[in-house]
Amino acid sequence: MVAVPQTDLRQSQRIPAIISIRLLLQSEGCKVEHEASTIDLSPEGAKVRTPLGLLPGETLGILAGGDSQHAIAARVVWAKRVGSESWSLAGLEFVEVLPV
Repeated sequence: MVAVPQTDLRQSQRIPAIISIRLLLQSEGCKVEHEASTIDLSPEGAKVRTPLGLLPGETLGILAGGDSQHAIAARVVWAKRVGSESWSLAGLEFVEVLPV
């Protein structure tokens, strides 16, 4: 049996980075912030840990540091619940910087 090499489809390398962030979701005209943290980062996106049940295709804003004026728009590429824990991992693709 011949092993087939796996192809990494990422555009750039991920760098491990645990950073506290806030995810900004908009629902019915109301903006709500939720605590989260990054697991790793690249120029195109991030893997995050969050208590939210995010869905692929969903859009949200990322607020980092003390900046509450600008959110980085992102799209959820994948998401999965981890074990019986009440948190999820999600892969986010950066879209653009948006005013809050």
